[in-house]
Amino acid sequence: MLAGEAARKAGEQIARELYYPPEAIERGLEGEALVLLFLDESGNAIAARIEASSGHALLDAAAVRAARTLRAMPASTPREAVLPVRFRLR
Repeated sequence: MLAGEAARKAGEQIARELYYPPEAIERGLEGEALVLLFLDESGNAIAARIEASSGHALLDAAAVRAARTLRAMPASTPREAVLPVRFRLR
């Protein structure tokens, strides 16, 4: 799992990029997907895949799309890390 500065920076970027699919909102879907994230030497996401499903394919796909947008993560960030992506209706 990402921790510390890497977790904070990833959380900020995901908050800006995360798209909550309208169909998921209409159906009242919530959940948390664990995304396995692969970063290059510069801390940019080069790949991502679901490590543990939210239980909803719509949310899992949105989580992977958002994770793939991560850029310029701190140098201390591992090249492979698990990122939790939460979907909560308010």
